[in-house]
Amino acid sequence: MFSACVARLISELSGLKIQAIINGQINIDNCLEWGNKISKLSYFQELKSIHPIHNRLIKEPEFMVSELYFGSLKSVIISFSANLEFFLKDSMQLCMMRNYSLLKKGLIESNQVITPKDIVDMDSIESVRLKYINIISNRMCSGEMWSGKFKRYIKFLALPNELLGKNINKEIDSIWRMRNDIAHANTKVLSIEYDKVMHKFDRNINSEQYAEFAVFFIKLIDKTIDLLEKVDRLSLEKWEVTDTSLLYRK
Repeated sequence: MFSACVARLISELSGLKIQAIINGQINIDNCLEWGNKISKLSYFQELKSIHPIHNRLIKEPEFMVSELYFGSLKSVIISFSANLEFFLKDSMQLCMMRNYSLLKKGLIESNQVITPKDIVDMDSIESVRLKYINIISNRMCSGEMWSGKFKRYIKFLALPNELLGKNINKEIDSIWRMRNDIAHANTKVLSIEYDKVMHKFDRNINSEQYAEFAVFFIKLIDKTIDLLEKVDRLSLEKWEVTDTSLLYRK
């Protein structure tokens, strides 16, 4: 048994695995081929801002290969972390929709007061419940590294603490640091440790370095899915359905 939350996560992360593999096939030859095809497109002439970088692609394809590798690396990291954060929110919301005892717990623990105006303005009590389910889940998942978000999630859903001690959480945190560097520091060099070696990536990344990262990243995704499938099953078992009125209104 698993929920739509984990099914959505698996679908999105499977797409990232393919993206990481496909982008690793970029080389000088196909960059030149793409560049020549682009120059023949009828609408290309109107896109004046693209012409300088297109010219550089034709003249310096090795530069563009590294740029595309680095861009792919940043893209999959951002998407990976965004999907994990969404899974936590999605799963929390589903459990509160399934079981109003958890919603009550969330209101108490977050000191969330229901605004009297909502009772008048919103068309049904289900709409009010949905609003505060969203507020609670957003608040629970804000800020911090993956491990901090996951700890609050585990505590809120009263799941086994042993889930917090898994080595996979440290590996996800290592990706989260890269995500923060990309999103906030705008750093030109990204660092991550795996296989007990510190790896650094920048705009000069080559095919071997990108392949090393892609292999690590895909293995990490597989381990993450294994963990969150277990978490999903435990959360469904813990918070059984007591009311179905919200399950078809999300």
